Parts: sequence; C-alpha cells; structure tokens
Amino acid sequence: MHEHRVDGDDNQMKRRRFLESGLERGLGTALAGWTGAELVHRTAHGEQRRKSARVQTVLGPVDPAKLGVTLMHEHAPIVDWSELFETQPAPVEPVREKLLGTTLKQLNAFHESLAPGDGPGAVVETTPIRVGRYPHLLVDLARRSKVHIIASSGFWCEALAPQHPWAVRMSVAEQGARKMAQIYIREITQGMEDPSGKWGQKYTDIRAGIIKIGTSTYMRPSERVCHIAAAIASKETGCPITTHTTKGGGLEEAQLLLKHGASPQRTIIGHQGFQDDRQNDQAVEYHRQIAHLGCYVQFDRVGHEDYPVASQARQMKSLIDAGFVKQILTSHDHAPFYYPEFAKETKHADRWKPVDGDYGVVTTRLLTQLKDLGVTPKQIRTILIENPRRVLAF
Repeated sequence: MHEHRVDGDDNQMKRRRFLESGLERGLGTALAGWTGAELVHRTAHGEQRRKSARVQTVLGPVDPAKLGVTLMHEHAPIVDWSELFETQPAPVEPVREKLLGTTLKQLNAFHESLAPGDGPGAVVETTPIRVGRYPHLLVDLARRSKVHIIASSGFWCEALAPQHPWAVRMSVAEQGARKMAQIYIREITQGMEDPSGKWGQKYTDIRAGIIKIGTSTYMRPSERVCHIAAAIASKETGCPITTHTTKGGGLEEAQLLLKHGASPQRTIIGHQGFQDDRQNDQAVEYHRQIAHLGCYVQFDRVGHEDYPVASQARQMKSLIDAGFVKQILTSHDHAPFYYPEFAKETKHADRWKPVDGDYGVVTTRLLTQLKDLGVTPKQIRTILIENPRRVLAF
C-alpha cells in the first residue's frame, strides 16, 4: 500500500521516525514494566493507537485477530424510520422471537459460507440512534449467533428521509456539535442510549464500536454538524467513523471530517460503487481521490440493483491496481426486516416486512468475480479480514 500523508513535511516525518526508533531502542528497558494498555504508538498519519487496541462488540471488547471475515455495513435485525417522521416506533416485543430467529439463520448462513480459518465472522451493525437500534436486542442476537456484532453510535440522514428531530435541534443549538459529540463519546465509552425512554433520558452499558453518519445527495447544514460531532468524538476516543452517501458527496464528507480532526485511518466513506461522482456509474477516479486522502473506500451495497456484483468487483480491482488494497472494505447493506408504514400514527406488530438478509453474496459471488479478475488470495484476505481488523480496533 502507498502511504499518503495528509499534512506535514519530510522533516516532520523524519523526526517522528527518529522518536519512534528512540522509543523502541533507547527506552525499551524503562518501559518494560508497563502494561500493554499503557503503551501507545503513532501511525503514519501521526494518530495515537494503543498497542492493546480491541474491537468493541455488543458483548464486550474482542481481540481484532478473532474477528475473521467482517461485513462492514449491515443492519440486523430491523430498521424503523418512525421517529424520523415524529411517530411512535413500531412494536417489537410481540414479534421479537420472529425477528431474532430469522436474522439468526441469516447470520449463521454467513458464518457457514466462510472458508476454514476465516471465521467466526463479524458484522458491523450500522443502525444508528433512534432508527430501530435496540441495544438489548442486539445483545440477545449476538449471544445466539456465531458471529460478532459491532453496533453504531451517530445520527444519520439520507435523501429519502428527514434527520431525527433530536439531531436537528442539537444542530442549531449553541455548541451543538460539542453536545452531539458528547452523546457519541458516552455511547462509545459507557453505553448506548436506551430508546425506551425519552431522548437521552436512559442509557445502557452496551457500548458502540463505530460512529455512523450520513448525508443526502448534497450535505445539509444539520448533517454537517453531525459530521463535525463525529470527527470530535473519533479524535477523542479513537473510534472509527463510517458514512452513508447518496450517489455523491463522499469526497466532501472525507474533507470535512479530516478538517475537524478525524484521522483518515479512522474514516470510512460508504456506499461507493454507483454514480459516486454524481455522473459516472463507475467513478474510479473519484474513488482514488478519496483513497489519496488516506480514507477507506467502502463498496457496501454489493448485489443491489444499481450495484451488480461484477461492477463492484471491477471498481475494487481498479483501486487495487492503483495501490490501495489496504483501503478497501465491503459489505451488503442488508436488513432482514423494516417497518414500511413508518409515518402512520398507529403501528401493528404484524406489519414488519422481511427484506433481504442474504449476507453471503460477498463471500461467494463477489469472491468469484474478484478471483476471475486476477485478485490474489492475499489481496482478498486483506480486504475481508485485515482491513476491518485494523480500522475497527481502538
């Protein structure tokens, strides 16, 4: 992989290397008694990382080496936009076992699709605050599943839906970005908000392991605040950021996040693979611009109507050929269930709609396409195992 510095000159890099080598050679004896949690090092971008970094799953911290193949952008078990339209969430408890049982089968099928030694597998569950994210439901699912589940903090938006009123109100408040960042930080370091109470009234002890944010086709002012808050929270905790884009805007997201202190090595620009520059179905040069910033480029709608497997494989191969294999991630953006009548005042438990929970497209069809294009087993392992392991650990 090519190293891409966002700032600094050769003298700064030389000084950093000198300090690192001095730490390793000259201070080794003095540091020998420290615990792993107390030791830090700097990456090529100057980011401080703990040598004992762990991936934060809903069941607790996990050694990144224990993840296996990781799907970086999924939803499981549900998505519910009701609160975005200022209506009550759809009932979950009456159909809890149905939702969990169906999702469990789909997650376990993903686990079974993995080659020996590539398991147990992990899923980054990117349902953010108040759109169907129930922390205790995720814990129940994780306890039954063979795969790890990483949950998301963050306020998200997209072209098809309004932003959550809680996020909108904070975005126009004095010091709104800082207030929002404090929510993210609390969810990462202590536990996620409990949606059974009023906004911010109750919190669980189940921690988030990533920050999810998003934009409409063009970034709205309130979405901008959510990005700034994510950059603040990521800088203070080391937690990675993953984004939603709507056929464009990924480069603007990356630039804004980096401007406000997010590390490029903590920044994942998502939903790439179709009209990402708002013009071309396969925007390969646009992907290289994002990668040149040092950020991850994520092809996470593999197999969707506008994201056919062959097309996603070709675009990934283009980035690999350009030297960016260590900055590619992939997934499906599937959700086993969503509630389609989100704007109705009255909700019924039998109206949950099953959607697509096939989490095996990446590990079967995409892998075949990549191999046919000449992508090596080592490069495939980098994309599916090593890159997620690196970006998720903090």
